[in-house]
Amino acid sequence: MHASRAIRSSNNISLRKLLCAAYLADPRDQLISPIGERDYSTLFGRIPVALAVLRMAAQIEPDPAAVMQWYRHTRITELGYLTAEQLVALGRAEAVITFLRSVRDGRRD
Repeated sequence: MHASRAIRSSNNISLRKLLCAAYLADPRDQLISPIGERDYSTLFGRIPVALAVLRMAAQIEPDPAAVMQWYRHTRITELGYLTAEQLVALGRAEAVITFLRSVRDGRRD
């Protein structure tokens, strides 16, 4: 919970800091739904959408370097061959989170 407040207090947060926050997130603080294009609601508050995507990816991949590589460089076929970073920038974080949930739940590779 305290990590979310620290993230929200800065307007210019680096992707690396968001990635660290994703791995430090309280597992009880579940993602709920998008709030506009820039925020995502959780049980404990609001977080940036990029952090929501990274938190979901961190549930699947234990290696932060691999998550960063995936987020920036791996094109997602089902989502128009765009990277997660590109999709978040386009306001499509919810589609990435839905995709990651299906991977986490074993419905796709």
